[in-house]
Amino acid sequence: MKARLPSVTGFIVVGLLLGPSFTNLINSEIIRSMSFVNDLAMGILAISLGAELHWPTLKRYSKDLPPLVTGEIALTILMVSSLSYLLGLNLQISIILGVLAITVSPSGIIPVVQEYGGKGPLTQNLMAMVAIDNLIGIMLFDIILALFEGSAQGAANGSSLILIILLELLAAIAIGVVSGHVIVHFIKIKVENSQFLVILLGIILLNVGIANQFHLSAMLINIITGIVVTNLRNRSRTLSATIERVQLPIIVVYMTLAGARINLAVAATLAPSGGVYIIGRLTGKVLGCYVLSGLSGLSKAVRKNIGLGLTPQAGITVGLSILAEQKIPEAQGIIIGIVLTGVIFFQVLGPIMVAKALKNTGEVTVNK
Repeated sequence: MKARLPSVTGFIVVGLLLGPSFTNLINSEIIRSMSFVNDLAMGILAISLGAELHWPTLKRYSKDLPPLVTGEIALTILMVSSLSYLLGLNLQISIILGVLAITVSPSGIIPVVQEYGGKGPLTQNLMAMVAIDNLIGIMLFDIILALFEGSAQGAANGSSLILIILLELLAAIAIGVVSGHVIVHFIKIKVENSQFLVILLGIILLNVGIANQFHLSAMLINIITGIVVTNLRNRSRTLSATIERVQLPIIVVYMTLAGARINLAVAATLAPSGGVYIIGRLTGKVLGCYVLSGLSGLSKAVRKNIGLGLTPQAGITVGLSILAEQKIPEAQGIIIGIVLTGVIFFQVLGPIMVAKALKNTGEVTVNK
């Protein structure tokens, strides 16, 4: 694989150069006024992730996935949270960073697998884990953030707060199921592509609007929507093809704005924390997969390398870090500064690590 910088890194750098840290062509007011782009981009990413959770496919790997997922998620949270806390960050921010470290970038994995013609147990489990990691990461993120918000606002008691969180999760799931059925209906009646694109974007934004109005998780709603569509229509190409038509320009603007949010003065002071985040996440992913995968039927080569395939990280993590800073005022600039340090590192080296994992397990079917 050519060692070149991924496009997402370029978008972030351009945003940085145009933002307040340099030319200030994209100032703080513009960033705030373009917040709808963040909502739309996150919705598109979420529905795409949900579409990867196809039940018949997951069922085939039901023996291997539980120990892999449990090991890497638990150790990743533990490593990142504990190292961040020991470095001096407060407990809330440390835990949020640990949860954010779970998430994985499909855009840094899927193209590499396709380029190398990845085929075998590592590839099969890796593709399923990308969607599962993000689903669990987003749900944990919503729960943790709600607990911290409730604590800060002096919620009446622990049991009532937990009940509220559960009701919010159930409401988000219910809305996602309804939205998924609506999309499936329009796929069945075969509306024109341009009409379906408008309908799809409208449903995504409607889900975001409902979530904001009733304090629900827009990410979870749209993930559930994607899950419903892919399972009722057996991996319909209509949804993925429509998303591909509009995804690139939205993601370009989204990642450019993310780069503009970087405050270099804050980033310089957070360099040690960013380094700790990178070390903790890399260790958690690689070692976490290996430790419990002995309970699976996977070969030693696959067990040692599958964690490398889970290292790319980008848009979803950036979006969640922005949401975290909106909810926790004292975290302004800290979470996104640390996360973007990790994102730049993992988006540059992550795809190279995915290719290495495929080569180490002999799952490359295309001559490189």
